Amino acid sequence: MLLTLRHSSVTKWLSAVLLALSLASNLAHANETTDSIATIEAALPDSMSLNGQITYVDFWASWCLPCKQSFPWMEKLYTKYHKQGLSIVAVCVDKEHKAALEFLDDSQSSFTIIFDSTGSIAKQYELKALPTSYLYNSSGQLVLEKQGFNSEETESVESKILQLLRQKKTLSKEQGND
Repeated sequence: MLLTLRHSSVTKWLSAVLLALSLASNLAHANETTDSIATIEAALPDSMSLNGQITYVDFWASWCLPCKQSFPWMEKLYTKYHKQGLSIVAVCVDKEHKAALEFLDDSQSSFTIIFDSTGSIAKQYELKALPTSYLYNSSGQLVLEKQGFNSEETESVESKILQLLRQKKTLSKEQGND
């Protein structure tokens, strides 16, 4: 299920329930590997697109301590770079939404949250640890895969994001879109 966090908990829950149908139907069309952003895009409602965005995808669970540590950092990244073209999609693998919603109530997050309680997205990514993160360029190609969260490594990930945002801006100027 998809949930964009900018509403009250009740609204979040209702949005997630209503968009569950979109997730299930769109996932039927996703036969891509982690090398492409297509699997995540297929889980989003039709009104939302990652096309042309630098996208950081993070798989997490409410019980995962490193996941809890990563959320403030992802929020900082999102706030700092969203207007430049960074999207963050956090995929919750909790089987029950209650714990995930409590986790989300305790953490400030403006980025997109997808609930994958059936594990269908996580299965396609063949996760071995939580959190696991993937960084995609503006063409939707995988450029970085990372297991776990270590605050000492955030600077190198942010540097890679900045590099991709600069490349995106340069490409956009060359194509006359800026």
